[in-house]
Amino acid sequence: MKASIFKSNYYKKSIVALSLSSVLAITSSAVMAAEEETQQVEEEVERIAVTGSRLTRASFDAPSPTVIVSAADIKLSGAGNLNDILSTMPQFGDGFDSTSGNYSFGNSGINAVNLRNLGANRTLVLINGKRPTPIADDSQMLYADIGMIPSELVERIEILTGGASAVYGSDAVAGVVNFIIKKDYEGTSVRAQVGDTQHGGGANQSITVINGFSFNDERGHMTMSVDYFKDSAIMAKDRPGSQNSMRAVSNPANTGPDDGIPDNIKMSGLTYPAFGTDTNMFGYWNGADGGTDWYQYENGTATLRTPATAQAEGWIATDGSGFDPNDYGSIEDPYDRLNAYVNLNYEFDSVTLSVDVMYSKTQATSSIDPAFVGDWESWYTLSQFDDNGITVPDALRAVMSPEDEWFSLPNTFYEAGPRSQKSDREYVSASLTLSGSFENDWTWDAYATSGTTKAELLVKNSLRTDRLDIDTYLLAGDCVDAGNCPEYNPFERPSQAVTDYILTDHLSTTDVVNHAFSANLGGDLFELPAGAVQMSTGVEVRYESLKFEPSEVWSTGKLSSDMSGMDASRTIQEVYAEFLVPVLSDVAFVKQLDIEAAYRKANYSTESASFDSAKLGLNWAINDSIRLRTTYSTAVRAPQLTEMFAGANSGFTDMTDPCDQYQIDAGPADGRRKDNCAALGITEEGWSSNVSGAKGKTASGGNEDLKEEEAETLTIGLVLTPSFIDNLTISFDYYDIKLEDMIVSQGASTILSNCTDLEAGSIDNTFCDKVQRDANGDINVVNTVSFNADAARRRGVDIASVYSYENWSFSLNASRQLETSYTEFNDVEGTSVTDDPLGELGNPKWQANLITTYNLDDLSVSWTAKFKQGGKRWLDISDEVYDDQSVDDSLIHDLNISYDISEAANVYLGVNNVTDEDGLDHWLTNWGTRIGWGIVGRSYYAGMTYQF
Repeated sequence: MKASIFKSNYYKKSIVALSLSSVLAITSSAVMAAEEETQQVEEEVERIAVTGSRLTRASFDAPSPTVIVSAADIKLSGAGNLNDILSTMPQFGDGFDSTSGNYSFGNSGINAVNLRNLGANRTLVLINGKRPTPIADDSQMLYADIGMIPSELVERIEILTGGASAVYGSDAVAGVVNFIIKKDYEGTSVRAQVGDTQHGGGANQSITVINGFSFNDERGHMTMSVDYFKDSAIMAKDRPGSQNSMRAVSNPANTGPDDGIPDNIKMSGLTYPAFGTDTNMFGYWNGADGGTDWYQYENGTATLRTPATAQAEGWIATDGSGFDPNDYGSIEDPYDRLNAYVNLNYEFDSVTLSVDVMYSKTQATSSIDPAFVGDWESWYTLSQFDDNGITVPDALRAVMSPEDEWFSLPNTFYEAGPRSQKSDREYVSASLTLSGSFENDWTWDAYATSGTTKAELLVKNSLRTDRLDIDTYLLAGDCVDAGNCPEYNPFERPSQAVTDYILTDHLSTTDVVNHAFSANLGGDLFELPAGAVQMSTGVEVRYESLKFEPSEVWSTGKLSSDMSGMDASRTIQEVYAEFLVPVLSDVAFVKQLDIEAAYRKANYSTESASFDSAKLGLNWAINDSIRLRTTYSTAVRAPQLTEMFAGANSGFTDMTDPCDQYQIDAGPADGRRKDNCAALGITEEGWSSNVSGAKGKTASGGNEDLKEEEAETLTIGLVLTPSFIDNLTISFDYYDIKLEDMIVSQGASTILSNCTDLEAGSIDNTFCDKVQRDANGDINVVNTVSFNADAARRRGVDIASVYSYENWSFSLNASRQLETSYTEFNDVEGTSVTDDPLGELGNPKWQANLITTYNLDDLSVSWTAKFKQGGKRWLDISDEVYDDQSVDDSLIHDLNISYDISEAANVYLGVNNVTDEDGLDHWLTNWGTRIGWGIVGRSYYAGMTYQF
């Protein structure tokens, strides 16, 4: 919305607050308010629309706390990726980044933020107040990828925590992250940067070129930018001790519960006896030691490689005799990104036109271990291979006794290289905005946006289960019908012809399209003694579509799972109104008291996702030193297209059948489980389910009956500007987010038990409808669709403070979590069970960032300290379960030094993680960002900016 110009001194002060935000790093808008009120600057400024509202006002007038990340903060971090900055702030949990691609079909290269750790799909991302076209992850959920935002042109990032659906619509449950892009850049600048890590991997380079100029007597202005960023991989093997090479395993000295001996102990140097093998292996049961001995055989000889006594959990070698578990995986995936942005503004006599065009292309890859067949649970017999004409080596027969011909035969096709995926994503969007004002100072704007994202996912070296029978090791499929199968013996290394036949590369595509039109009108309704009553109202229409086309081999079930395509779309129509009422001003104990209210109505063409939302806020400036503010709102998240319309997709997972002989008596005390199993046709005593000790088939898909998730959000804040300490401001903001009707997917075992245990003498329920059994009772498939069920809550206090003294400035951004709970509804008992992991590792009570900056002439030095409280991994288990499940606090220090060589040139360098802290010394943190601890270690960067 185009801003109005006001000449009141009250609004003149806001320009100072905005300039301070670029120097004093991360702070709340209310903190800036108190800071700027100490300044006396006599110049005309604009009232602006701050995030969380479409009303125009000075930034500190907003009743909701808004955290600001300035352009200076972005530069200080040395990050070429905006997500790297936001993910380390106390308000954010782990979203999508360069660490989230492994063991997924295509998430590498996605950058999506996660406010309050409620999920990236509950954080609304805006660019200049508009929704960008989203991208799809590997499950076709849609997210705004902030990696395509031109970071060098970001003027500031406004982070509004708490709900804002009444202003922006769906998805703002946890809050809003609004990226404000510069539109008045003058001149040309080039910025180049290189970076690397001390311990190998992760080298990166970036270059950005920006040009901006005015024309036609400054009525028009154009800004253009192009930036390129390249980040190389950090492999797990580059960080000794990472991931599965160190973990907690069963303690062989344990004698039972309450014996004072840890049940599990940390062990390092762990390897895999049967996974990732680069030779021929087989396993044979050692009854005396109660485990499997693993043998390596070659040149006609079998050699014991990993005895049963040197294993933990049945699949981990503790003596280093196995294969490196980190040979192929990466800690950070490599990716290349090219962004381009153009903005044109032109002022006609009464109308301003603005055009934005954004383009981004990202390529990212990730790799995992090679394709394999068989594991420690797959067993075969000699006669089985003999009957199928497969020659069994004498070396294997020599190990086996005549009484026991069972053996395990894992086979890794390492000759073909790792399984990998390459994601190519292309983003294009354009928007046209017209804005102006009427003679009565009311302003209007109308804009239309259109965008599309196209993604191609190339998966390499996938095993075709239609061409290799994993139960017999016989080739199958087309070559059998044609009679031209290559020769294959699983006891020998496969030929190129064999791997070419059973392994395949396949390509899937996803297209997302968004169109939107919005019209808004705002201004002063009438004057009250305390000021003008403001109103903003508008309409918005959006269209969104998603088309997913899996590869032919994937969609036809020729891999280990099958994936159906999807082609879905919908239209959203919304209308809103917002009011600001100044109640009192300049009376006893009230310098200014405002009430703010908003209401939004949304109508989706999918009727299950129509809703309304509202908010009510109060902003009370008692005097120049004390300000109170509070906002209550209802927020929503509409179900996404894939949650409602995804096709049937199948896979295999562990599940427990309640009708199995070992589970039949474990249900409710009234015996209903046995009766209901009989109603299912299972009456045989000692009946054994087909999923007992094996994986069962699941099918998932969309649920058109889903409705929106609902949340109630409350914020209460206090801003202090003590008059007895110059240049100090502090804010405290309490937040409370209650989320209900969460869209969740129950596991197969829960669905199976709910089917038999929900009601005595009846299997007529929605859970039994999701289970398909054969006539003999065996489970054919369990349908695990999503539905509205559970709840979550986040409560805490955000603390922000800024202080400056002579050449020094300090900025503190801290958060104290009070609750981070999840509530699961028990359908059988009709009760809810709430689990709050607050204080556990990954859910710290305290997080804080402190930035200290010193400026002297052309030199600027900044020191950032990032604190995250440690804790136990699990609070509700005995200390005897693990010898060490407590992790120390994390304190990371970053250093940035910048020097202006001239008015046109600046050089800078930085060291992140100065003290080289990492999580490699503990089995709970050696996975890095999986639970919030980095394991990259010390890194360096240096760059130069030249303006001309």
